[in-house]
Amino acid sequence: MMNMSGNLPQRNSSEQSLSRNTALVLEMFLLMMAGAFAMFLHYRLRIPLNIPGHHGLEFMGIFVLIRLGSNVRYAASIASLGVGIFLLLPGMGASNPLHSFGYLLPGLVLDSLYMLGSKRFQMFLLISFIAGFAYMSIPLSRFFVTLITGFPNPAFIKFGTTYTILSFFFFGMLGGLLGYGMNSVKTSFRKSDDEQKTTE
Repeated sequence: MMNMSGNLPQRNSSEQSLSRNTALVLEMFLLMMAGAFAMFLHYRLRIPLNIPGHHGLEFMGIFVLIRLGSNVRYAASIASLGVGIFLLLPGMGASNPLHSFGYLLPGLVLDSLYMLGSKRFQMFLLISFIAGFAYMSIPLSRFFVTLITGFPNPAFIKFGTTYTILSFFFFGMLGGLLGYGMNSVKTSFRKSDDEQKTTE
């Protein structure tokens, strides 16, 4: 029961605010861990395709799922922090720091394009294109580094610059479709659970 001083409503308000802040911090931590997990899969999965950018399938799948499934404004960028932390672990980052830096870009690009129009982002073909462009930012950053420093990237030497960039784009698109599909499945399960609860 509320007293004349109004202490009880203030306490309830502060408790709700603390609960929201705790939930936000927890979600941000989970986003970072998801980004680190995407990078872990990139380094640990051994898929002998010998095609540049093929890890974009799982990498962008996770990042698109993060972006669509979270209400945090900079969800993919926060996940990129997890990527950065993972790259700081001994033996996980590339010998060239500029090479590793490129893996921070997809989350930043994904968030930037998402904020341009989140409603249109729900279209799966557009999601696929944006995910491909986001993952393509990795070889593009390496291309600019090569132009500035003059040091060629091994993938560009082995596969060619154009082929490498387009391959990253292609697998990024596939990862975007995978992430969209996983988010759709999650949403459908959530709707079915809500409908079941309303009928009980």
